[in-house]
Amino acid sequence: MKKWNIYKIFNQENGLFAGTTTKNLKNPYAYSLAIHTGENAQKIKLNRDEFSKKFPKNFKFISFLQIHSSKIIDVSEYENFNGWLESNIEADGMVTNKKGVMLTILTADCLGLLAYDSKNKIIGAAHAGWRGTKQNIAKNLIEKMQKLGAKIENIKVALSPSIKSCCYEVGEDVAKNFYQYSDALVKTGEKKWHLDISIVNKSQLMDLNIKEENIEVSSICTSCKNSDYFSYRKECGCSGRFISYIGMDF
Repeated sequence: MKKWNIYKIFNQENGLFAGTTTKNLKNPYAYSLAIHTGENAQKIKLNRDEFSKKFPKNFKFISFLQIHSSKIIDVSEYENFNGWLESNIEADGMVTNKKGVMLTILTADCLGLLAYDSKNKIIGAAHAGWRGTKQNIAKNLIEKMQKLGAKIENIKVALSPSIKSCCYEVGEDVAKNFYQYSDALVKTGEKKWHLDISIVNKSQLMDLNIKEENIEVSSICTSCKNSDYFSYRKECGCSGRFISYIGMDF
């Protein structure tokens, strides 16, 4: 397994764990971490157990059922669980001010957003496909963090590897939602476009007055780098998912 992507923007943040997993090159599904896609639940549990061992023993892990919405939940109230909470609650993002809780986002082309206010000790994570991006899930994530006390000037955000405009072809029904983001769209034919949702999300974050230097966008296209990342498009509907995670240690 190659070294996981630890974002440069978080390098100086003591006690913060944030990154994105990759495939195991010898056994790609050894680091598939999603139960909801129909894989053998026991095998995924073993994968998650191995993943969890990379972090301090006190950490709790939490996943929700992602439905391409813009719903963000404050998980600070979740106290009474150990190990990995796989909730059937439908949501596409989480925030917390609790230490020892790892927020996890599962993707295979969609975008993962990881956010941190180091001064007020608040974290957030969100899953953004084109539908969530259309609904401005980035805005909902930041506003939910603000309700916990986060300040715009303190928030840093990392945008995970995702499918880029080189590989993500969409029809006019999708493209029309993003015409105002001209740098995120490339017209390739009659009613055919290529879209980069990471560019849209970055723009939406900057519209909230998050400084550009506080946003790190991965340049990795999951379809181009399918050897390292699961890609739903490239693999014609794969059931594998990699994970983007963020958590604060005690």
